[in-house]
Amino acid sequence: MKKVTKPTYIKLYEQILKSIESKEYNVSEKLPSENELAKQFDVNRHTVRQALSLLKDKGFIYTKRGKGNFISNIKVPYSITDKSSYSSKILDLGYEPKTKLLSANIVEPSEDVINNLGLSKKLKVIELKLLRYANDLPISVSYSYFDAFIYREIINNLDMEPFSLYKILNKCYPNLEIRKVSTVFESLVSTKEFSKLLMMPSNSPILAASTLSKDQDGNFVEYGTSYFRADTCKIKVDLI
Repeated sequence: MKKVTKPTYIKLYEQILKSIESKEYNVSEKLPSENELAKQFDVNRHTVRQALSLLKDKGFIYTKRGKGNFISNIKVPYSITDKSSYSSKILDLGYEPKTKLLSANIVEPSEDVINNLGLSKKLKVIELKLLRYANDLPISVSYSYFDAFIYREIINNLDMEPFSLYKILNKCYPNLEIRKVSTVFESLVSTKEFSKLLMMPSNSPILAASTLSKDQDGNFVEYGTSYFRADTCKIKVDLI
């Protein structure tokens, strides 16, 4: 029987992946350039480009335009009971957090939002669409909804730099204490929009976490859903 030989780019893909999995490269570390990899493994740049493309398709690396390729094996724990801000959690993990406000609108709420926030159908809500990063790797697209009348000051403070929803709420409502009261998880397939925003292949798995929060008096504050790259999120449950 004739022995089947793997293509050179597959062999190179496996070699680089082995280096990633053995922690030869640190999380979010920049990979060597195409020229450096070609020289290191004694192959041409086309072979390197094919191997890197496969690594990107599999979600092991991501590309920053004009800067190169980076390791994407970041794991961010999503805590069901944690009340800390996104930024503080990412900093605690040793990563650099960033949140980008994609859009902010006052809209008619969907039935899902109405039911979860206990709203009248006549009321409108603030819809914030956020893209969250860890070390420049986009890890989640989040939609947050607030009663547009009660929390109207949010709209007037969206120019905060760096953007932080947690700090905006603290600034506008310093006596407000928010706690999660429920979280529902669902496994989905990424849409074209989410794949583009999260820099991952089409039809990749994503984890949706829909969370409802109340204030210290038991009033509904926020309802929202975050769509995470499945390869960057792990669920943490605090039982005590």
